[in-house]
Amino acid sequence: MENTIELLPKNFNISKDETVLICLKGTNKEWLICTDKKLYILKRGFMTGHLAGDSNFQMPYKNITGAHTDYHLLTGYFEVSTGGMQNVQKNYWAQGQNSPQQSPNCVTIAGKPMLEKFRDACHFINQKITEFATSNNTPTSVADEIKKYKSLLDDGVITQEEFSAKKKQLLGI
Repeated sequence: MENTIELLPKNFNISKDETVLICLKGTNKEWLICTDKKLYILKRGFMTGHLAGDSNFQMPYKNITGAHTDYHLLTGYFEVSTGGMQNVQKNYWAQGQNSPQQSPNCVTIAGKPMLEKFRDACHFINQKITEFATSNNTPTSVADEIKKYKSLLDDGVITQEEFSAKKKQLLGI
């Protein structure tokens, strides 16, 4: 991804332990910001339904189920999907619930160059989701679990009796 950090909106703050990896500005006063830890969608201004103030949608990658773009003749939108959030077809020219400008999990896009950047962002986000899922769902073997509890025993965190009971449980004895 190209370096787009200079596009960060004013007064956008993240925690000191996060690093911005992607920052893309949508058609209106909308931004997609991906850090190493989570995704942010910021919205400001009249076109996004904010006469004053803004909205800040943020989601850790582990809670995201997917990201995609939907593009037609000249306009479209980027959308992030999460569990429990109903995704409905949106129209760039619609108002209210079907408007990507006013949906917290969408950023409007116009033009092929912008579309390509957001498609690259989709690829990055979907890759982060896959990395998180595979790194956190790797099953551990019984031997690895016993080693972990042996280490706790050696460090004095658990007693010999607790270790023996856990070992028997793991081995099915």
